Amino acid sequence: MADWKSFLTGLENKNPSSCKAARKLLCWVKVHGCGLGCQLHHIGICFMMAIGTNRTMLLKFESKNYPTLKSLDKAYLPLSKACTEWSDKEFNETRGIYGNGIKEITNDVRVVKRLVKGPFRPFIPFAPNSYPESLKDRLRPFVSEPQIWWFGQVMSFIMRPQPKLYQELESIKAELGFFHPIVGVQIRRTDKLNLEAEYHPLEEYMSHVNKWFDNYDNTNEVKAVRRVFLATDDVTALQEARKKYPSYTFLSLTNNTLLAANSRRKTEESFWGIVQDLSLLSQCDHVVCTFSSNIGRLVHELMIARSDSPLINATSLDVEHYSWGEITMLRKVIKDHDPQKDGELQLRVGDILKNTICRKTCNGTNRRTGKRGFYPKEKIKALPPTAEYAGMADLFAPS
Repeated sequence: MADWKSFLTGLENKNPSSCKAARKLLCWVKVHGCGLGCQLHHIGICFMMAIGTNRTMLLKFESKNYPTLKSLDKAYLPLSKACTEWSDKEFNETRGIYGNGIKEITNDVRVVKRLVKGPFRPFIPFAPNSYPESLKDRLRPFVSEPQIWWFGQVMSFIMRPQPKLYQELESIKAELGFFHPIVGVQIRRTDKLNLEAEYHPLEEYMSHVNKWFDNYDNTNEVKAVRRVFLATDDVTALQEARKKYPSYTFLSLTNNTLLAANSRRKTEESFWGIVQDLSLLSQCDHVVCTFSSNIGRLVHELMIARSDSPLINATSLDVEHYSWGEITMLRKVIKDHDPQKDGELQLRVGDILKNTICRKTCNGTNRRTGKRGFYPKEKIKALPPTAEYAGMADLFAPS
């Protein structure tokens, strides 16, 4: 399997010695209607384009959500040591990156740009759901979702913590008693509720927590202290959890809960609270959350990227993992299914499904029959496409 630490080190070593002659992608993320998880994902898509076209990415970050925050460099290491800034004149005079869905049309242009104002679909094949062709044979025997593993590698590089943040997180873990095994729970109820997500009671989250710890106890000689790290914007959730589940030890950064309230969400203090919760959730052994939240999906990506254990991942209470701007994947049927109710498809092992949308169930078209309908998502597997990421050519050669 590809060594993710080698991958991160390889990207760090690819910094150009001179920025003047480097192939560059100027990425200006100017998205004002989404939070930190959403903004980080937009940066991630830009970075996939930069790796795919073998360019150094320069980032400018602007957000009305955090008006006093002019850069993410306070929290995360810069993407490049040599190339960090550009002038407005250079950006205005630079051509936008462009492709035809198969390759980059602007490949001969040394410096290109991308202005990100909202969800976008890249014009080149370097986008969520794709992963490098050079890693295909290395990943498939070990990783069930290589496209998420790859996106997680990209996000892990973007989110390498500054030394100060790293030390701060270590101190927080020591103060909380953040020891393994530990399950994370993210409950998002203020800005997401009724707009992007449904209400899920605490019991629904805890049923998955119980199952994880039961499985852990059944496979280990020593029974676990049942620790839960709770990240939430609901000030009543921690009290409810401790009252209903006294046999569990609940850890939480209560000040971050207060900062996540709608009235204080758009402050730099709130930014640091989200950074802390996000980092700690991604270090848990399992997380129960909702993938309708960018933070929930980002945690899953980071967890998949750092481990080849099938137990270290996230469980979503609502939708399956997805990304804005993603490449549509085909699905392959791995188990027969006969319709149980109106609108369901008949499936046979080996059938290929297209135009698939998965939430609690999936909806797609069976190529064999030409019919469209619903079917259980546990009876299919994704077929993520690969792409020739030029920036990966000298990091991992095909096996």
